[in-house]
Amino acid sequence: MRYFVAFLGAFLIVLACSDNPETPGGTLPVVQNCRILFESCRGDTVVIAWDSLDVEVDNYRVWFADTDPGNWSVVATTPATVTEDIALSTGYYCVDAVRGDDESSDQSDKADNIAIVFGGEGDTLSFETQCGLAFGDSAIVFGDPSDPGFAQDVVLTDRLGGGFTAFSGDFDPGIYPGGSASLLAPVEGKVAPHPDSSAWVEELDLAGSPHSAFVRLDSGYYAYFLVSTLTDTTYQFLTAQLHAWPGIRLFNWLTL
Repeated sequence: MRYFVAFLGAFLIVLACSDNPETPGGTLPVVQNCRILFESCRGDTVVIAWDSLDVEVDNYRVWFADTDPGNWSVVATTPATVTEDIALSTGYYCVDAVRGDDESSDQSDKADNIAIVFGGEGDTLSFETQCGLAFGDSAIVFGDPSDPGFAQDVVLTDRLGGGFTAFSGDFDPGIYPGGSASLLAPVEGKVAPHPDSSAWVEELDLAGSPHSAFVRLDSGYYAYFLVSTLTDTTYQFLTAQLHAWPGIRLFNWLTL
């Protein structure tokens, strides 16, 4: 579980993981090779590891911030060289060592699990010919889901009573062939729901404006998108995220 250092917490947050190289530290060596073990991460659980120091230490402290620079806090204290963090978002991790009142002279290098962000360019898109969304490795592609050659993950439509609705890519193969068996969920926080959650549905009403949803791709990856309606026939793509590792349900800041 996450926790803040109780006594002198504010001072330690400033001291640890500071972006100011003139901030004084202790005399213990700097911890090396802080890294995220992505193959071991699952859902909202992040696995962090680092190399052991050659000197005696009481514990290692693992620090987290959701941005860099950011407000850092201790999420784990352990004598081991690997630990887990049940996270509320993606972010940055670093480590230092503690022995008595002494600590590392500086923090370790930083490791992060920031999701891939696809930014919108303000283009006006058509519900008629560009209402299909497909998540690629380096871009989100828009196309006509009625085209058998376009493999959409999500279909957007305003046809149901004038509302704005998102559908799974394969919800109606007769009209929209070639789509994937994705599922959608409403956005609450920066963690997509557990794969077994009833929040995942094939049809999601995108209430409010702008409109956003989590996407559980049939490939095992998780994504997020944010769009805005312009007229009854057009919409605007604002931003999207895709986590580069399957099974990880954590995302970055979900605001513009």
